Amino acid sequence: MGGFTRRQVVIGLAAGSVGALIPVRFALGGGKDVAWLKGIDASGVPVDGGGATVLVNEPLTLRGGHFVNIKFAPAPGYFGPGPIFQAKDGTVIHENVSVNGFAGPGCKILSNKEKGNSFIAIGECSYSDNGRKSLTTLSNSVDLRLTNRLEVVDASAFKPGQYIWLGDGKFKIKKIDKNSLFLESGELPYLIGAKVFNGGYDRCMPGQSVIGDADDRNGIRIGNGGYAWNIDTSNAKITASNNAWFGLFHHSKKYYGKQLIENITSEMNGYCNIGMGFMNEGTIKNCISKNAGNNCIDVFESKSAVDVTKNVVSGAGVDGIFVGGDGQVARVYDNNVSDCRRIGILINARHNPISNVFVKNNAVKNSGMNSLTLTGVEGGVVEDNKLEGSNIRQAIFLEKRKGLELTGHLTIENNYIVNSKNGDISTNYSGYGADSNAKVTIKNTKKALVSGIEGY
Repeated sequence: MGGFTRRQVVIGLAAGSVGALIPVRFALGGGKDVAWLKGIDASGVPVDGGGATVLVNEPLTLRGGHFVNIKFAPAPGYFGPGPIFQAKDGTVIHENVSVNGFAGPGCKILSNKEKGNSFIAIGECSYSDNGRKSLTTLSNSVDLRLTNRLEVVDASAFKPGQYIWLGDGKFKIKKIDKNSLFLESGELPYLIGAKVFNGGYDRCMPGQSVIGDADDRNGIRIGNGGYAWNIDTSNAKITASNNAWFGLFHHSKKYYGKQLIENITSEMNGYCNIGMGFMNEGTIKNCISKNAGNNCIDVFESKSAVDVTKNVVSGAGVDGIFVGGDGQVARVYDNNVSDCRRIGILINARHNPISNVFVKNNAVKNSGMNSLTLTGVEGGVVEDNKLEGSNIRQAIFLEKRKGLELTGHLTIENNYIVNSKNGDISTNYSGYGADSNAKVTIKNTKKALVSGIEGY
């Protein structure tokens, strides 16, 4: 291999330009200078910054494809976005890369190819403190169906006309008086309450996050809303925390490829910590996700070839682990979930009932509403879960999805349920029963307190 280094031959990729745009100052580590960088750029090998910090002072698009040992930060007086990494031959590789501290979005991983794109992370990477998050917490409990006034700890980060998120609902500030936020009034049937612009109403308690809407101001965004990317973070250790919107967001609306979302620590992001659009195959594994304004782990839609497993989740403003599916859904097992303000784990059917739910050996503790909700689920297995502390409704709630008629067989067995204030298992769908078309079999060593399911 001559004098080539390992980095020069990693999966055969060459880095091109650090950008035809170079409106930056470089503080290059190890005595290297801009001439060195240009030489690497021209040689067609991966760009190794040697620990350099790139001080960005205007929007920057990078097209090299493979970046190693390099940091990106805003130059003094720059309040724009971090870099866009444009794929080279459909691939972007980050090896010990950080993009931190930008007032706009952190970084975006994009491609001109319609599908077949890949993002690979290696080593220690960081995408944190981007987007200028605006956040406070409620000082009093509130139900915005009944009032349009929020009492918050500190309103200084907000302004009239700004959209905010509280629980799972999006609202708009009409005026501010000290630490009181007055929201635009509602419509029928909630004329005295706040108008909800997206999502829905939750009953929120003191300490609940109030988040300024910050769409697209993520730590790292992969994709542009088309086909899913191949993603592999299994050989990396990633931090994506304290960003205004998502920590890591895979923006996809069509199934493709394989997504290995592993070894990510993501905390204190304004909306969701780890957000996946469509997951075709792969894992969300060995991640630590805490204290998101909304959901800690959020998968819009997934297939059964996806495993959500061995994650530690706590402090979600809404749901700890949210996984959607259309007819099929990811397997969710061996996770530890605690102190989420609404639901610990939520499995949600999109257009067709889910027939293959697999929820096993999860520990879910102290959920504001309940431990586990299955929405539009007609079949599969829920077993060996430890569910402690459902504060509003039953620990396991089988929720109807409007317009879906359920058939199939759902087995709920050997779940350890304690400290559930209103019982163990319940439903608002009239079709569930021991001998119904939507058959439910419940087996526990201790008799479960069940309501709404015929035959129990």
